[in-house]
Amino acid sequence: MKTKYLKEVELTMLRKLALAVLLMAVIVPISPSHAEEAQNSELVKLLNNVNVGFYLDTGYEFNFNQPKSGENQFRSLDPQDNEFEIHAAELSFEKLPSIEKSVADYVGFRIDLLFGEDANRVSAAGLSSDTVDLTQAYINVLAPIGNGLNIYAGKFVTLAGFEVIESKGNPNITRSFLFGLAIPFTHTGVRLSYPTGPLTFTVGLNNGWDVVDDNNDGKTIESQVALDLGIASFYLTGYFGPEQDGVDGDYRELITFVGTGNLTDLITVSFDLDLGWEQGVGQPAGGEKDVFWRGVAGYVTYEFNPTVSLTVRGEVFKDGDGSRTGFNQRLWEFTPTLSIKPFQDNKNNLGNLEFRAEYRHDQSDKDVFENDNGGLEDTQDTIALQLLYSFSED
Repeated sequence: MKTKYLKEVELTMLRKLALAVLLMAVIVPISPSHAEEAQNSELVKLLNNVNVGFYLDTGYEFNFNQPKSGENQFRSLDPQDNEFEIHAAELSFEKLPSIEKSVADYVGFRIDLLFGEDANRVSAAGLSSDTVDLTQAYINVLAPIGNGLNIYAGKFVTLAGFEVIESKGNPNITRSFLFGLAIPFTHTGVRLSYPTGPLTFTVGLNNGWDVVDDNNDGKTIESQVALDLGIASFYLTGYFGPEQDGVDGDYRELITFVGTGNLTDLITVSFDLDLGWEQGVGQPAGGEKDVFWRGVAGYVTYEFNPTVSLTVRGEVFKDGDGSRTGFNQRLWEFTPTLSIKPFQDNKNNLGNLEFRAEYRHDQSDKDVFENDNGGLEDTQDTIALQLLYSFSED
């Protein structure tokens, strides 16, 4: 009974916060005579249909190279050595559309507000801040066409790759080289998605990679075919368009192929294959040419029990022209991550508490990793600890 009461209090507080963030309104006291009218207002009905989510990501990482600059090389969302970090504190508000009710319910939306040190690291050009990032903000219209055509307009996360911005959606603490170097984070534009049987087709048009204000006059096309077989799912995704500042004719293309499935009740395997190329990229030695990058990552998760699991990731990333890392190099890494969810079996919100511990070995065929003297070597080893808490009404 106490747990149920606390959960109701938590939901009430989150809905009040949703009201403040979404409407930016001044709270006006309501007299008893108007209480019933307010309770039945359209505003209250809307808020009752909004799912509120929250997650907090904190951690610590140590680099055995002890780089003189204090920076881990080629890390996207964990670049700081020997520091405790508030990586992310995120609030999300979502109203899912439905064609089973009234016409007004055909329209939904989603807003993700990201606070913390990751905010600046994933922010898009034209809408950036050191302290907060509007990671997603889109309207979702579910048109009553066939099985339902989803139309999205605004800013949304990329379809490419296996790993995501929210750490809670990944099996490891640190992000892969592919996540930080091979693919974009977000896009601003329009997206259409239509499911038919086990297949879902998605197409879209946007301003490009990680930009809200377009940096040229061209647009980027996105497309995806997703296949969901229940025990396994596969995603083939493509992006094509100009991405260089003020250049409309030189194109960047990215193709990613992602799959995940269950080998047994206890073992899950996933893979991520990324292939990218771009025209007319200036090289450090001068001149322009077409550049290429490619990489593959594999993940194996073994669930010892509902509380404890182990994920091992291995990947190789080839930046043969130095366009993504600044070096003509081949990077590879090996990362085992232990996850403990101590309250997973409990029927309360503490089930969303997760502790992770990780060791990671990075290696290159060139000397690119900084050491304590400011020199370079070909390896980088780190350990990381992470504590996550997440909450969602759905």
